[in-house]
Amino acid sequence: MTPSVLMSIRPRFAEAILDGKKTVELRRRRPSLPVGVRVLIYASSPTQHVIGWFETGSVIADRPTVLWEMVRDRAGVSRAEFRAYFAGCELAHAIEISAAERLSPMALGMRPPQSWQYLHATNRQHRGLLSLPV
Repeated sequence: MTPSVLMSIRPRFAEAILDGKKTVELRRRRPSLPVGVRVLIYASSPTQHVIGWFETGSVIADRPTVLWEMVRDRAGVSRAEFRAYFAGCELAHAIEISAAERLSPMALGMRPPQSWQYLHATNRQHRGLLSLPV
């Protein structure tokens, strides 16, 4: 069974992913996500709902200046935003998005992760999320 993950993303970036305008998700820490993981998108405040999902491609890691050159047209942020986000980081990470789909907004019913977390069928709170259509 392909693992599933719940990821908190700011609403502006979540919408850009679902609109196909943002095709990499930036992270300061390397996520241990293999290719093909289904990521449920929790749009953080003020939206505070699961609004869609995407499937992971490769995770690209490099120095921020190098990564910017690789993903600047796909990241959905300005160069200033990129620099501010990765300030102080030796490595920057970009999760490639291979597919994305919008879902009807759904309240989470649990505390959202600060960044991301795996979902487990044995967890009662996760079961509803795992049953969402893809």
